[in-house]
Amino acid sequence: MDAKILPLFKSHYSLGRSILTLSPPEEDRQGPDSIFDIVKESGLQDLFLIDDSMSGFLEAYTNSKELGVKLIFGLRITVCEDMLEKTPESLEKGSKYIILAKNTGGYKRLIKIYSDAARNGFYYHPRIDFPTLKKYWNKKDLMLSVPFYDSFIFRNTLENALCIPDFSFAEPTFFTEKSGVPFDDLIEERVHDFCGEKYDTTQVRSIYYKDKKDFKAYLTFRCINNRSTLNRPNLEHMCSDEFCFENWRTQNAPNN
Repeated sequence: MDAKILPLFKSHYSLGRSILTLSPPEEDRQGPDSIFDIVKESGLQDLFLIDDSMSGFLEAYTNSKELGVKLIFGLRITVCEDMLEKTPESLEKGSKYIILAKNTGGYKRLIKIYSDAARNGFYYHPRIDFPTLKKYWNKKDLMLSVPFYDSFIFRNTLENALCIPDFSFAEPTFFTEKSGVPFDDLIEERVHDFCGEKYDTTQVRSIYYKDKKDFKAYLTFRCINNRSTLNRPNLEHMCSDEFCFENWRTQNAPNN
């Protein structure tokens, strides 16, 4: 992909995290924006879809194929020390990772990973641990990435967590973002310190809504799912309106 910054879309199948749907593109859409409306309007040839479940994969695959767009699907999931330990203390030892499918075999492996995490590791949300992940891993089929937000670096730095990664089975790529959050520079510095020359980094933009003007609708949606209000949303780090395609397009403008 020729973009300077990779756009990482998230759909409404990641419950409460995005107001973008996976509906086929429509010229005069009346409802919520679809990722495929954005893809068609912008002429993107690759769609990076990073969701928190596998539920939307079939719809995304079908509409990508119909539109002639290459789908790169990633599952964002909690990886912890021991998925069978279900205690408050165990929550301090888990952080988010993104597992990307390279091919059909990768998709099948993602299904197995997510099913195991949801069935056996569930504690507030699906979880997998490194030993179990290793059993399913195949470098030909899967690729591991470390997200910028909610990663082990993020949690250990800002939340005093005790997340210890295990990269003995994979060569991860670390994502960095500049999305207008006050601690972006701090986390980016920690990422580069950790990676050095050993691990690659890629700049990305997480996209949860289309335009900056949609932030209020997004925040309202998050509040509904959080059972809170706009006056007191009680949502951590909800201090930036830049998680949108409009900002990615601005950052990726030719003169930038």
